[in-house]
Amino acid sequence: MKYCETYLPYPAHRPFAAVRIFRIGLLVLLFFRAANAAAQDKPTPDARSCAFSDAAYNPATDVLALESYQNAVAQLLKQEQFNELDCLADTARAGKTRFSGGAWKLRQFYLGLDSPRPGHPTEDDWREHLQRVERWRKQNPNSIAAPIVLAESYISYGWDARGDGYVDKVSESGWKLFRERLDKAKAILDQVAPAKCPDWYIAMLNIARGESWDLSQHYAIFNEAIAFEPGYQYYYRTLADYLEPKWSGEEGDPARFAEEQANRLGGDAGDALYFLISEAIVCACQESEFAHFSWPRLQKGYAALEKQYGTSLISLNSFALMATNAADWETADVQFKRIGDHWSQELWRTEEWFKQERDIAAQAGPAFARAHAVRKEAEANMQSPEGQAYRKKVEKKLFSYEQTCVKESNGDAHKFDFLLQVGTGGTAQDGHTETKPDQFASCLMQTLLEWHRQNKNAFPPPPHEGYWLLLEVDPAIRTTAAK
Repeated sequence: MKYCETYLPYPAHRPFAAVRIFRIGLLVLLFFRAANAAAQDKPTPDARSCAFSDAAYNPATDVLALESYQNAVAQLLKQEQFNELDCLADTARAGKTRFSGGAWKLRQFYLGLDSPRPGHPTEDDWREHLQRVERWRKQNPNSIAAPIVLAESYISYGWDARGDGYVDKVSESGWKLFRERLDKAKAILDQVAPAKCPDWYIAMLNIARGESWDLSQHYAIFNEAIAFEPGYQYYYRTLADYLEPKWSGEEGDPARFAEEQANRLGGDAGDALYFLISEAIVCACQESEFAHFSWPRLQKGYAALEKQYGTSLISLNSFALMATNAADWETADVQFKRIGDHWSQELWRTEEWFKQERDIAAQAGPAFARAHAVRKEAEANMQSPEGQAYRKKVEKKLFSYEQTCVKESNGDAHKFDFLLQVGTGGTAQDGHTETKPDQFASCLMQTLLEWHRQNKNAFPPPPHEGYWLLLEVDPAIRTTAAK
């Protein structure tokens, strides 16, 4: 669990409030070239011909909507409604349909079928599941989905034997079953090559990961995949995850990959992809990779994604988690209020952690919002001729006191931005820094605080009441002047 050291802000009415929050917080050659037209080899039914409706599964209002949809699709398999399953897959594939928030219905379809659901399957559950998919494949020999479901099921079955632990914790029998089941999955995929569905590539990338293929082989599959269907974000997410240091990459590789792919697309589509890739990396843990992502671009990416595909409580939870990891409590507070009680256990792990981060944001968010508003106002004031003239008067008045503070700082003096509010008569009403004050800054702020307590008209009258200035205070200038 992350360690958080929190410095809560003084109430907004307190003078010289120092606003501070810190966070310490998959050698083979590909003998084929896929073509987009391949997905249209089989006539696809009209969406209305499918009896199953996904209208009840809305991620904009239900954080468990996608999981519920996956369970519903799994139930169709248990009922051996094979024609209905092909109808759903063919329709979703041809229409490239998505749920609110941008999740592809096709990917959710496959996620519902790659293992016995729900719960923790037994060996009997796995045997029955695989036999059922085999019957689907035999009954509908032209099915595009059935062999991919079978391959992905063998991949999941392999990981069930291996387990999720470290390599040195896997038993010899676990490794043997893992390799056998991944080999079985690859043989199934090879039988239906070239690919007619984007998820074929997801299965192949997962085999490459499990068998530890060279990174160049991963990229060969990835490049085939984006040529086939460039908008299927799951290719990017799967490769980004494999680029983490725990698999095959170096520190910062996932973020560099995300930036490269986002720049290749460009515009809102690129920014949205950048956010979607980062969702595969961010976690409520001490994982350091997320820190390499650009927080401003993630904000733009989420806005672009929501604008194009609507709201998803899942991505909203991801965005809030990203904001807490970036220590942007103002943004986090807004997202937590949108989430309400619809928190994602998959993302936050525990309700306690979710509530802790939510409560920190509720306390710190308003203070950060106020600080940003103050800085914006001060910057605007400093752009006007009268503001520039008034700043010079204030700086002249502060000069002698700054020299005194330089002497008292014992060398602990650094340049910083200081936001100062002056009242009608010239009183020091409020002020703060956006960085932790050193001894010099603390001395200067203490002097101004004392003037505030005395209601002393320390400065010339400002252009208007409650006038904010942005001052760049550089102790080195004062030290030179003193000499």
